[in-house]
Amino acid sequence: MKKLLTHFSLFLIPIVVVWMLAEVFYRSVPNNYTYKHEQISNNKDDIEVLVLGDSHTFYGINPEWLSLKTYNLANVSQTIYFDKLLFEKHINHLPKLKYLILSVEYTTLSQADNTQEDIWRKYFYHTQMDLDVPLISWYNPKKYSLALVRKFDKTWKSYKDFRKEGSLIGCDSRGWGNTYLSTMDSLEIQRVSNTTAKKHEDGSMDFKQNTERIQNMITFCEQKNIQVLLVNMPVYPDYLDHLNPEKLLKIDKTCDDLAKTNPNVTRVDLSRDSRFQLQDFHDADHLNAQGAKKCSLLINDYLHAY
Repeated sequence: MKKLLTHFSLFLIPIVVVWMLAEVFYRSVPNNYTYKHEQISNNKDDIEVLVLGDSHTFYGINPEWLSLKTYNLANVSQTIYFDKLLFEKHINHLPKLKYLILSVEYTTLSQADNTQEDIWRKYFYHTQMDLDVPLISWYNPKKYSLALVRKFDKTWKSYKDFRKEGSLIGCDSRGWGNTYLSTMDSLEIQRVSNTTAKKHEDGSMDFKQNTERIQNMITFCEQKNIQVLLVNMPVYPDYLDHLNPEKLLKIDKTCDDLAKTNPNVTRVDLSRDSRFQLQDFHDADHLNAQGAKKCSLLINDYLHAY
């Protein structure tokens, strides 16, 4: 029995050591979640414009080009579910907030909860952005250990990226994702457009739950005299051409209805805006830094049109 316990201990010790090292890594190395939480907490008294949304606004709206004090709280694969949680956490602590920018993209309204990348990201929102995430049960061990959240190869890749780049933070001090600097040639972006459109198709036309979440945020903003910009971000035309036209029409109608029925809402549809050309895109559905500047200046005009 003693020999068996010895062998078991020898087997277990390396696993425990790796787990501890991974946990220390996740708890000590800043990333977009920890950095954004720190920045919005430290600047809450000055923020006049708050940007929410997924990677489209994360990379596509640069607060540098907005004349009002702006913080970009969007993040990669951030759904309306987490937009609302972040909104509810911070809204009462932003005394100067005048505008909320909400992104509505092809996946936004039909996105189901706890699917795709939410499976692991929810734990980072909980632990590193101090959010109470109802999707996570109290008895789930991953709630207490980030080392258990991701597969080892993903953790190892993050560690190598950190060693190579010296940081896991992919945004500036105002929250803008500042790493999308390049563009594609026309043939490559056409190919990527088809692939990306297929990846984004979830086959759902059920917008009820996420529309209600947006409406709840809009209603709260109206009570606090905050104006809402409902933005459809620019995407490359070939990407739009590969999307379900029926679903696109329903998205248009939903956004229009939200703008018509709420006096504090303005819809800004840039998805088909011809002012955005190939050189403005990093890929089929994300702007690069040049495109982000153009987009941000246009949105700044809308803010001052109120």
